[in-house]
Amino acid sequence: MAKWERRDITVRTNATGHELTSPVFVARGRKDRPLAYVQANVHGGELQGNAAILALFEILEREPLCGTVVLVPRVNPVSANQQVGDYVAGVYDFLTGNNFNRGYLYLTGPSRSASAACYVDVDSFATAHQSSPVGEIRDDFRESLKAALDAIERETLTWGADTRLEFALAIQKLSVEADLVLDLHTGDRAPRYLYTPEGATAAARAFGFPFVLEVPARFGGALDEASFVPWQDLSDAFGRLGRTDVPRLVDGFTVELGSMNSFSLEAGREDARRIASALRHYGVLDGEPELPPAPITACSIGHYRSLQAPVGGLVDLAVEPGTAVRAGDVVVRLVDPSRCRRLPPAPGDAVVEVRAPEDGVVLLFHAFSSVPKGARLFSMMTKTRSL
Repeated sequence: MAKWERRDITVRTNATGHELTSPVFVARGRKDRPLAYVQANVHGGELQGNAAILALFEILEREPLCGTVVLVPRVNPVSANQQVGDYVAGVYDFLTGNNFNRGYLYLTGPSRSASAACYVDVDSFATAHQSSPVGEIRDDFRESLKAALDAIERETLTWGADTRLEFALAIQKLSVEADLVLDLHTGDRAPRYLYTPEGATAAARAFGFPFVLEVPARFGGALDEASFVPWQDLSDAFGRLGRTDVPRLVDGFTVELGSMNSFSLEAGREDARRIASALRHYGVLDGEPELPPAPITACSIGHYRSLQAPVGGLVDLAVEPGTAVRAGDVVVRLVDPSRCRRLPPAPGDAVVEVRAPEDGVVLLFHAFSSVPKGARLFSMMTKTRSL
């Protein structure tokens, strides 16, 4: 049976001095590691990860836990409370306009600080550890990443931290400890799918979600990248020295659990079951991962393409999210009665058909049924393969 702890972390202090906090639940098994970090709801309208974490509470009590799991539901109370009327507008920070999931620190990349060119120099680290065993490399490199975060935090005592940095530090001081990082999101209108680091095919199969976008080790500010890219940089640095036995020792995933502003405890139990299968793959839970329940379709993130609306209008879907299409198939009809110029009005004049430019899978649609010209209308996987 797991040993549980709970504490709260502060992610922002508002103008009246009130601290906005997030709950952190820690389940400890027989050993400290492997350690998995799981957070949900960094974007205010992306709710379903909370249902998955609630179901994970039960799984972690029921199943033998080998390592440690850190669970942070409702990780971003700032975005959760950014409501406009009945709508939760929680992707971008009202204060700065920044995406809440694009401000994390690249701890092996160019430093934002005036005191160092980079936070952790992987080439210098690899040279100093050229003959070290892999376990020592892993422990020492993690300590280097933690030291970089501590140094950044110390600098804020003099210069202060903007809200983006305050949030990044709070989250990364937790997640930097992990061997596996799962950031639970949802799409606009979408099925379940997964952003997975390139090469993590077995792990993606353990999750068993039907669609996979493979992410190269390039940093764009998201938490999954902030988690695995430094460790890939480290592996590459050892490779440049001719040492090929140092793999990427940490993986990070963005787990997309359906459509935004949807919440289901029942669906959360199945989501948690898939996450638990991945935890078994990484040795956090005892046992073997489950086989994928259905075929998995994958593509490189570079082949995940978005089509912008050619005209404005009301969105009538011709296919559901997650549908395979051929080039030329009608995907969306954009409807605007003001386009009816003839009298008596001809309803067909109101409709503009939007077709798939390539073969692939239409994965995600705009969240709303009224879009302006130039808005992202849908995103689709192209050049797909079976995983």
